[in-house]
Amino acid sequence: MKKVFAIVALVAAMFVAGNVQAQNMVYVGYAPETFTYNNYSNNYQGFMAGFSKNVAISKGFGVAAGAQFRMNTRSESTTILGVTTTAKDNQFLIDVPVLFNYSIAINRDLAITPFVGPMISFAVAGNTKTSIGSSSSTADWYGNNSNMNRFNLYAAFGGDIRFNDFNLFAGYRLGLVDLNKDNNVTLKTNGFFVGLGFSL
Repeated sequence: MKKVFAIVALVAAMFVAGNVQAQNMVYVGYAPETFTYNNYSNNYQGFMAGFSKNVAISKGFGVAAGAQFRMNTRSESTTILGVTTTAKDNQFLIDVPVLFNYSIAINRDLAITPFVGPMISFAVAGNTKTSIGSSSSTADWYGNNSNMNRFNLYAAFGGDIRFNDFNLFAGYRLGLVDLNKDNNVTLKTNGFFVGLGFSL
């Protein structure tokens, strides 16, 4: 974990130095996530929006870092004897990806860029709202008695296709941290992502 923070600090220092070969991008995307508890899993819909800056290290090679806001959501309902029970989960996260990349120029307007690197994630909030008939209650995922861990570390990889100032990218993120503090429960997350970005 210390090495990951060191990488983030190094990249931040490069950005502060104002490297003239840096390229900025804003983006939005679809990022569903699977929560795997021991032997079963729940699938969440996910969405993201963010900003990144890619700094050239040498010809073709670069490192992109930034921040993104991500939301996971899931809802399910059942009806028994005419009474409907609905449970809705929402989670809000801030991610800091640090992605090493290599740009392969096809021509002046088109380039393909594979990328790989760590992504640090912090859960700002998470809750489950349960409604039974006309009554409802909300459970905080990260309350005082919670076993949930707010911090996660992902290994992320994928590729970007740039045409002029537009970027179409996709990839996969694999959660490396057990997010449940209970010794009898293991919770890890993973999911693919696809997005559209615009270079500034």
